[in-house]
Amino acid sequence: MTERRPKRLAIPDLDQIALDYLARFATSAKRVEDMLTRRIRRSAHFHGDDPAPLLAAIPVVIAKLQRNRFLDDAAFAGMKAASLTRRGTSKRQIGAKLAQLGVAAETRGAAIDGLREEFGNVDEAAAIAYAKRRRLGRYRARHIAGEQRLEQAKRDLAAMARAGFSYDLAKRVLGSGIDIDTEFED
Repeated sequence: MTERRPKRLAIPDLDQIALDYLARFATSAKRVEDMLTRRIRRSAHFHGDDPAPLLAAIPVVIAKLQRNRFLDDAAFAGMKAASLTRRGTSKRQIGAKLAQLGVAAETRGAAIDGLREEFGNVDEAAAIAYAKRRRLGRYRARHIAGEQRLEQAKRDLAAMARAGFSYDLAKRVLGSGIDIDTEFED
């Protein structure tokens, strides 16, 4: 299979490339900038052009998209944070995911703070959503009795811990009346 030839890019092409990308994906300004940089470098390398003029035009394209409200990091961060909370993602992991997506620290903080209006206790709402989605603890379809119950409770608490929830919160959400020894065995 042959590799597609990249189009020789000019500055006017950058607007349309960015708009096409935003039509497919809700994303941050950093991600659009990274995508444009990759496309420009690939085109310049293939055609033997100098990428500097096109790379210098990226901030202008980003500013135009932000001015026309096609690109809004605050709205994107708020939408993504709410979506991740409904999926059962802890606040710590939401912050990490937004950082990975190129959202600035102050915008991440504002998005996470904005979750309180919709969810109240954000971590508790996320923990409940996570337990329901994974069918942990009291959200399990069938209940287990005896020695297996203790082992399953340990596994459920471990899953909640890996998801970024505190021990007390996980125990409360899972409805575990069992006192589980947290000491690790060899």
